[in-house]
Amino acid sequence: MCDCKMDRRSLGKLLAGAAGASALPGAAKAAHVTALAITCIDYRLVDDAVQFFHAKHLTKDYDQVSLAGASLAAVSSKFPSSNAAFWDHVGIAKQLHHIKKLIVVDHRDCGAYKVAFGTAFKGEGAAETTQHKSVMQQVKAKLAKTHPDLTCEFYLMALDGKAERIV
Repeated sequence: MCDCKMDRRSLGKLLAGAAGASALPGAAKAAHVTALAITCIDYRLVDDAVQFFHAKHLTKDYDQVSLAGASLAAVSSKFPSSNAAFWDHVGIAKQLHHIKKLIVVDHRDCGAYKVAFGTAFKGEGAAETTQHKSVMQQVKAKLAKTHPDLTCEFYLMALDGKAERIV
């Protein structure tokens, strides 16, 4: 256990050192990246998601957050802490990295959708696409109100890694 105490003199030295270091020529400047990518946590698609963003020419040009359900995390009443995390990360990415775009990648056969919708889960095929699209449109509408300066793209990825733009 540390019995460390910081008095005013020590705090002053620490702050002065930090201020001096920030004035050095090699001091880091705020990074700029194009997008914040939000994906689902599903282990089956981690590598495919990275390949998807590389194919979009975003290598080392995006921040990434993974939340169960991806777009669903932003709006589902079943996941209130995920709602907060989703929107907090959009704000943080804007503040720290000056993002211009939000890219959300949902996927088929998503367990979070099954949990959130229960017996109203649409299964697969066109009905599943429609259900994802409905959620994505809710997120897009909220984004337009809360961050009107950001553009957005929403994709639905199949379990083979192929993605189609939905919204």
